[in-house]
Amino acid sequence: MKRIIYTVLLIILLGAVTTYYYVFVYSKNHHRDVQQETAISVSADSLVAAYEASDSIANAKYLNKALEIKGPIAAKDTNAVGQVTLLLGDSDPFKKRVSITLNTKTPISQKTGDTIKVKGKCTGNLSDVVITDGVIK
Repeated sequence: MKRIIYTVLLIILLGAVTTYYYVFVYSKNHHRDVQQETAISVSADSLVAAYEASDSIANAKYLNKALEIKGPIAAKDTNAVGQVTLLLGDSDPFKKRVSITLNTKTPISQKTGDTIKVKGKCTGNLSDVVITDGVIK
């Protein structure tokens, strides 16, 4: 009986150590740096048009790839953790746009209507095309 208890405790301990290592050590040291990757240049309007035409074709071309998106700022805000978020594209709120979350919590100097270029990782299409890990170029 003691052997079974020791075996179960050993398995639980190994699971806890493995989880700790993955969450706090491995994931911190093996983070993908999109800014060092070669990016695909695309305008905000053409990216939105590609996703509106076909999600599967656009996903094959853009999903999880580094993109450099150029377009006018339709809106800017901050999310719940304080990061700056931008909407690039048409200023009409009923049209699909590119939603970008920047890596910074510092407010940006560009205003709504200014054209900017942002590099980040495409994570797909929800109500808007979503870009994360963005940095203004």
